[in-house]
Amino acid sequence: MDHKTGDTWTSDALRRNDIAVVMQRVLTDPAYLTSRDHFRNTPLQTAIEFLQVGLVELMLQQGADPNVEVDDGYTCLLSAIESDSPNSIPIAAKLIDGGADIHRTGINGWTPLHMAAARGHVEKVRLLLEAGSHVNQRTEIDGSETPLMEAAAMGHPEVVQMLLEYGANPRMRDSVHNFTPLEKAQDAARGADPQIFEYLKSEDLRIDPDKMVADLDLTADQKEMAKSAYMNLDMAEQYRENAERRAREGNHQEVIRILSRFEDE
Repeated sequence: MDHKTGDTWTSDALRRNDIAVVMQRVLTDPAYLTSRDHFRNTPLQTAIEFLQVGLVELMLQQGADPNVEVDDGYTCLLSAIESDSPNSIPIAAKLIDGGADIHRTGINGWTPLHMAAARGHVEKVRLLLEAGSHVNQRTEIDGSETPLMEAAAMGHPEVVQMLLEYGANPRMRDSVHNFTPLEKAQDAARGADPQIFEYLKSEDLRIDPDKMVADLDLTADQKEMAKSAYMNLDMAEQYRENAERRAREGNHQEVIRILSRFEDE
């Protein structure tokens, strides 16, 4: 993707809250909306990052593409879906209304509905379902999970209930453990598995930082930052921390109660 090295004009303007100057450029510079900055982001992507609802709306009205190609797996819609900010809800709605592909996959092979379900974002799940998202779509990688499996594993009962009301199948199984959504919730509620932790420790699994960043379309500085993170990554500790946090923060017992009623049907 062509981009302008060193160009941080949009992010600089938004960082100093100079919305007016960005709006003026949107309206007067025909090439602006398709340009790429130093980080290979379009102005629309940057406006989403800075949670500028009105600016996102204006850019879409002026023809900004909500389905631009991305390097990191975060489409415009996925970026808005992931955010915890209240502003991200109307941004997601405007992107959907503006033609964002609600079935396009990105990071983790997730669709926007997978992301919203895993994050427990009830209103965004509702937006996507009302827009026609495929409620039983599987991920393209990992365990071929459905949005219901993601919500169950993370312990989000409101999302689980909503997905079921829109036709989610509670009997589908993933392709790694052959777990149903109920079994995923039960497994997650137990926290870290000591056997898995010990296996990861004993194997002393390491990631080759150079190999991981070799094919990434990043700047030299970004590659060095990514390599540093990979070098310090302890797979066993990361697994334990993530599993324990998921068990602690999720309401898996309520998810289990909701899904258990399908066991005898």
